Amino acid sequence: MHVRDDYGLPIADADAHEALTAHRAGELPPVVLVRVTDPPRDAWADLAHAGFIRKPTWLSWRAPTPRSVDDYAARLTRKARQDLRRAVDRAADAELRIEVHPTLSADQLDPFLTLYENRVNGMRFGFSFAGSMRAGMIDNPTTFGVFAYEKGELVGGCLCREFPQDDSVWLLFSAVDARWREHSLARVIYLHAFEETRRRGYPEVTMGNDPNLYGHVAKPGLFLFKTRLGFDPVPARPVGKAPAGDCADLLLSVEALTTPVVMLGYADADAQDVGTPRLTAHVFGAGPEVDINRYTTRTVDTARRADLPARVDRRIRMSP
Repeated sequence: MHVRDDYGLPIADADAHEALTAHRAGELPPVVLVRVTDPPRDAWADLAHAGFIRKPTWLSWRAPTPRSVDDYAARLTRKARQDLRRAVDRAADAELRIEVHPTLSADQLDPFLTLYENRVNGMRFGFSFAGSMRAGMIDNPTTFGVFAYEKGELVGGCLCREFPQDDSVWLLFSAVDARWREHSLARVIYLHAFEETRRRGYPEVTMGNDPNLYGHVAKPGLFLFKTRLGFDPVPARPVGKAPAGDCADLLLSVEALTTPVVMLGYADADAQDVGTPRLTAHVFGAGPEVDINRYTTRTVDTARRADLPARVDRRIRMSP
């Protein structure tokens, strides 16, 4: 097994034989989870019996590009529609200026990156993925930005990129000033991003890819946020440098994570090569007061409370 640090989380990578042998012997390493990448089909049943969840390693959140604001609103729940209307009204009352920049200069991009990084710095496992891509976004004709200004000051924005090979536009990164997060400004920004996506002729819009472990870099609240915006998670497909593929994870502890921890596993034990496979939400560390059905969507049929393996020592020592 190879133990690595994944943005502050100790993970042990192993092949199926190594993982199952260590599990049977009670010799699992002191990590948060054990991962088998692309497990072979003949090991699926044994891994499932040992408590591993076979799942897409990354999730892509997708929706058809709305034809209009009304078309988009019709897809939302009643409460989400009300939240959208209130957000639009508040932005109008405050005379916010929403601008779409077809390409991004450094002067336009850098204030957003500052806003984004301030947000990321407040997260336990935060990392500036947008900052690492800065050079490739400046003056890139496939990248555009939607920014909101209050009296000339940037208070929110979203960075978007065309992926012609995926026939979609991805909403890659977003950030909103703390004062405006309370008023759901992100919803207003996304409306303008949808309009630009439609103008560019793309039939699908994607809220980027998330690692399929909500409670680490991506928080469980992000899952609920994207669901409320009318997007559905599906297994990520390889697009450009975006990672994809499957894995089988055995979660050993939730102490270092934000609970409830959510993984989306394949609902059908023998599912393979299915266009849009059914998924099940496995929810760890959820008390009885947590409604786990909130983690179901049109593509996630069911949710189940999941327990940590009883045989392992749950006291995980994190690296300093």
